[in-house]
Amino acid sequence: MIAAVRASQAPDQAAEPCYFLGNDVADPTRIARAESATDPPSVREWLKPLESAGQRRSTSAKRVGGKAASLGRLLRDGFPVPRGWVLDARCFTELVDRQLPRGHDLATLIRLSGTKVGVDRAARARDRILSEPLPETLSAALQALWQTIAPEAPWGLAVRSSATCEDSDETSMAGLATSVLGVRGDAELDAAIRQVWASAFLPRALAYLAHAGVRDVAMGVVLQVMVRAEAAGVLFTAPPAGLEGEHWRAGERLVNATLGLGAPVVDGAVAADTLRIARGDGKVVASAVAQKRRALVVGAAGLEEVAVPAARADRPALGEAALRQLAELAERLEQGGKGPFDVEFAVEGEDPGRLAEDAAAEGEDPGRLADDAAAEGAPAEGAPAEPRVWLLQVRPVSGGGFPEGGGADTIWSRANVGEALPGAATPLTWSVARAFSDRGFREAFAALGCRVPRGARLVANVHGRFYLNLTAFMQIAAQVPGLSPRALLGMSGGASDQLIARLAEQSAGVSRRRFYARLPLTGPRLLLRQARLEREVAAYEGEALWAQRALSELDMTLLPDDAIGTTLRSVFLLLERTGTLMLHCASASLASHLALCKALERVAGRRASARSASGEAPLDGPVGRAETNVEHLAQVLAGGVRELDSAGPGIELARVAELVMLDRASRERLLAGEVRGPRDLPEGPARDALARFLDAYGDRAVREAELATPRWREDPAPVIAMLTASLRGAPGDPERALARARALADREMAMLETRVSRVELALLRTLVGRAQRYVRLRERMRTWVTRVLGMLRKVALDIDRRLLRIEPSLLPGSVFFCTYEELVTALSSGRADVGHVVRLRRAEHLRDAARPDPPATFIGRPPPVVLPPASGVRLLGLPASPGVVEGRARVLEPGAPSLDAVAPGEVLVARTTDIGLSPLFLVAAAVVTELGGPMSHASIVAREYGIPAVVNVPGATLAIKTGDRLRVDGDRGVIERLNERDERAGPPSPNGAAGGAQGDGAAPLAAPPE
Repeated sequence: MIAAVRASQAPDQAAEPCYFLGNDVADPTRIARAESATDPPSVREWLKPLESAGQRRSTSAKRVGGKAASLGRLLRDGFPVPRGWVLDARCFTELVDRQLPRGHDLATLIRLSGTKVGVDRAARARDRILSEPLPETLSAALQALWQTIAPEAPWGLAVRSSATCEDSDETSMAGLATSVLGVRGDAELDAAIRQVWASAFLPRALAYLAHAGVRDVAMGVVLQVMVRAEAAGVLFTAPPAGLEGEHWRAGERLVNATLGLGAPVVDGAVAADTLRIARGDGKVVASAVAQKRRALVVGAAGLEEVAVPAARADRPALGEAALRQLAELAERLEQGGKGPFDVEFAVEGEDPGRLAEDAAAEGEDPGRLADDAAAEGAPAEGAPAEPRVWLLQVRPVSGGGFPEGGGADTIWSRANVGEALPGAATPLTWSVARAFSDRGFREAFAALGCRVPRGARLVANVHGRFYLNLTAFMQIAAQVPGLSPRALLGMSGGASDQLIARLAEQSAGVSRRRFYARLPLTGPRLLLRQARLEREVAAYEGEALWAQRALSELDMTLLPDDAIGTTLRSVFLLLERTGTLMLHCASASLASHLALCKALERVAGRRASARSASGEAPLDGPVGRAETNVEHLAQVLAGGVRELDSAGPGIELARVAELVMLDRASRERLLAGEVRGPRDLPEGPARDALARFLDAYGDRAVREAELATPRWREDPAPVIAMLTASLRGAPGDPERALARARALADREMAMLETRVSRVELALLRTLVGRAQRYVRLRERMRTWVTRVLGMLRKVALDIDRRLLRIEPSLLPGSVFFCTYEELVTALSSGRADVGHVVRLRRAEHLRDAARPDPPATFIGRPPPVVLPPASGVRLLGLPASPGVVEGRARVLEPGAPSLDAVAPGEVLVARTTDIGLSPLFLVAAAVVTELGGPMSHASIVAREYGIPAVVNVPGATLAIKTGDRLRVDGDRGVIERLNERDERAGPPSPNGAAGGAQGDGAAPLAAPPE
């Protein structure tokens, strides 16, 4: 996959006005064969025409790389490929031999992959590659090339990697090697080539090559004229093995497309249109059109994102003509019998000037979408009558290597852990999280009497994301009777019935002999610890408060490096202890929930649900896809937990909003966007309340598990945005919100009283009390994990100051691109020579962050394609909080920008609902997420606030668009899009919801017919 790197442009290299080329100019045959003969001699000495790549021994894949050879074959077969040149991979080899010290070559670094020595050498080699100049004759050739090609390349050149192992059936450097887009001028070409070469030294690329059995590699470079793309994207000619299903059938092709350049689609940085088209005729089988608010184009200063006019943002990126061409090209590509293929494409000249015309119609600057369009939006003379599809890259669909500790049958998931740490983690965060989670899991399993195999990897880093090894986890948990995959994953989410069955099969042969043999010892010990857990948490809090106070009073600027290293270790050890205790509380919470479910199963069929539309419903009837009414009832009965730490920020911010509503001046300043912190408010109760909120919850943040994320105390902007959003509706009553969940639990318990015996009722009340107590302890310890992470960040920022003092060329925040172990070693030795490692890790993190999120759950290796969302008006997930409401959708983009745009009564739709966003729950009518389970932190908070929630909804952020009218059924885990059936929508309640959880006594909507 491409990682688009912005190339700056010299002031005297402004782009010429771009007019869409006529068919005669865009003819690939003319470009490839006729114009290559006009290349200056100095160019031909270094750069071979792309159409010659792979044609003879001197331009074989071993000489020019797999990508260049593939593009050369396409050109010779008459496919539309932009004009290009290839730099022989021997240039890379000679540079490495000449400039790098012995032992820093790729062959050696591949052997040393994953070691401290390997990382250090790779970082130094990368720095050297980026700093050393190219040979003078090569620089002269690049200068001559640009002078020759500049008139026909107003968007510059694309400089792409072409490794000698790349784009083959066995290996692919997709997402690992760099491509640089929009390169103009010989100086930028020089820098871009070195950047491509340097990408081969990134640790993840070296690890992949080592795993694939590649012993050595060289890097050719492809230079291509940039297509002035109106639209672009990726085509998959057929589903890879294992991905066939209802979302993508065998006789279909999959297209992801957006406006402008396709790099954001390839990298997963934007929501793109998703289309399934039939093989043969190319007819659209199903489509999901995304809101494309931004487009990537090449402007005067290089790559830039520009606003898309609203009238164009909601329309498909590709028209019928482009889709027809794509279908024809796919048929031709597969005639050789190979495939499926991953095809990157760009569409030039589809309805020229359309985007500029749309911008002009809305009173915007037409040049905002493409600086090369005429101000009036008129196409240039000779523009093509229909679009031309260009092929930029074609390679076999293949995945990367297996995550560390896994194999072809290993099942990985981030469905629940993704809530705590969505997106790519920085190296410091990953090293800390891996250490304390791995130790916590092992201690929790040991407390249950389970044997953890030596060398078992329970967590892994997949493209920078935190994944749990479900296969290993379930095989360990299966030693305990009752801890089945269905019982555990029904609460954590992220697994289909097929995956649960597969996990059950993988753990079927696990022996419980050791567990039963140790039960007389571990059983009483575990019960005793659970009985003392509340006191243990209280004792921990006393010690943690003392440590927090001591750190706040410590002037770290006066400490020498070894002392700051000691401080770092002590906070890390406190974090490990905190995480272990939190997992013990979570285990107790899980056990109490399972015990409550077992007790409820005994009275199945003997009570009527307080929420059943018919008045009678057996407990063991189906709900959604993976839950039962028993589990759902257990969640409701345990709701209404008072003093739940995770619910605190939302409740307190709602109280701040009440005070702001009474202060006209404060309210007007907030709504006008003039407030950045408490000091920007007039003196009074509202200002004091906001200051107290930040003092109490200043350690929280959106994506708070990431150490590089500023805390609310450092940057209160998210708090101000959520506070502003809450002011746009009627003032809320947080106490009433809390009372709704308690009232529902009381009604359910009252129904049980009429159906069970006194003994059974006493048992149920005891189990409900235990479930509530352990949930409260679990959420309290989660709050402490956040606080200790804040302490760790404080120490890290002081170390960062020291790193910048030693090496001023480093950027602020460099400390987060070192691992914990590297920092401890550097501080204790007094040699903080980590700049080269920081630069290496920062580059790799940027690559990881640009990649699309792998699926929440996958088998073996992450698939190379993200499956399209479910088609139709109904989406299914897991019920997380009861209630049925209707409202307009508000899709939160990754990073949660524009939080103040959320309107009261809207349905929040997000990939994962970070606990830092929980204050918005009291503004919204309901919550829908792609990740998470009924026992996740956000689900517990939603039940506490009494708002409906459905989690684990695959593709929700793609299938749903902001403004869609939804019916959210939190009892059954169903979301319906009402845009096409507004006649069925009932009248909304005053706050934007349609009943259920949005008002006491309001009757729930009737369940939609099956």
